[in-house]
Amino acid sequence: MTSDTQRIERELSYLKGIKAKTAAFISTTARKSSGLRVLPRRSALGFTAINFLVTEMNQARVCFCALDGRVDYIFIDIEHKQDLTLIHEARRLITRSKVLTCKPNDATIESCDLLIRHHYADRLENKSVLVIGSGNLSTKIALRLAERQANVHLQSRNQQKTVQIAEALNLILPKFSPPIQAIEEPQQHYTMMISFLSAERIIGPNYLPLLNTHSLVIDGGINNFTTPFIQGALAKGVACYRLDVRIAFLYHLLLLSNEAEAFFSQVMGRITVPDKRYDMVSGGIIGNQGDLIVDQVMTPTQVVGIADGFGGVKPPSEYTQDEKQRIAHSLKALNSNQE
Repeated sequence: MTSDTQRIERELSYLKGIKAKTAAFISTTARKSSGLRVLPRRSALGFTAINFLVTEMNQARVCFCALDGRVDYIFIDIEHKQDLTLIHEARRLITRSKVLTCKPNDATIESCDLLIRHHYADRLENKSVLVIGSGNLSTKIALRLAERQANVHLQSRNQQKTVQIAEALNLILPKFSPPIQAIEEPQQHYTMMISFLSAERIIGPNYLPLLNTHSLVIDGGINNFTTPFIQGALAKGVACYRLDVRIAFLYHLLLLSNEAEAFFSQVMGRITVPDKRYDMVSGGIIGNQGDLIVDQVMTPTQVVGIADGFGGVKPPSEYTQDEKQRIAHSLKALNSNQE
């Protein structure tokens, strides 16, 4: 039998031939399972990652010790799905690799959203959607799709909880979005059926009449569908997917991307203009009254306006004479630089 250490070493050996920045992801799941699992490898933006799923702290410790110093970054699941707090132990044991947190549930939703948008060429308005489940993931995807103007029905085994979730989501949806409906038994055809259940083999062939040849079915909870359902859906011509969360690997890498680094170092900031009584600000920094707001603080190409001191931009009609001159001088300097 292959030990946990051997599984980790096998993945590390794969990275030896990779000319890229390396990372390892350690995640958990709400579903009870036994043993450390090796998940599919991922690559994007010059990063290659190996991935492990743990359900016990001892498995996590083995990972931390084996990976430390042998990958550039170790991403730790910060979501508290079980009575298992990985991040504190990771920061205690990992001393050579860079430790970062990750939120796999958010990446799962991004993956599901991307898959749906790709499948329907980003035309989701008025599509009918059945979301099965009342947990974190089903709630988030229901909200996301309703915001994209789809008509979302939410169903779970706990009808009372489903009603409460739908009511809560409708309170925070944009005002003119189609409301999410909690249903007990689906009675119509659906363009999409998405399942995020923690139970396995629970959705049976009784759901087949809800689908047609143009429907899309996504198993987000993994192994939610029974064999007869899958066989019947495929025979019907339904597009069936088991959600692959690697689609949104980029989401995890945003903090490390060149674009994010450039934003924090080149775009966002506050610079005092020499011999002047005001600053240039950009990137969301709230300026003092009279500060000049620009598009990027290091090499501005656009003057946004004058700060009102409260997080907003002054109307031009309220500019003082000095502020008008400030704008005119800045625009002249920008035009000179762009010629």
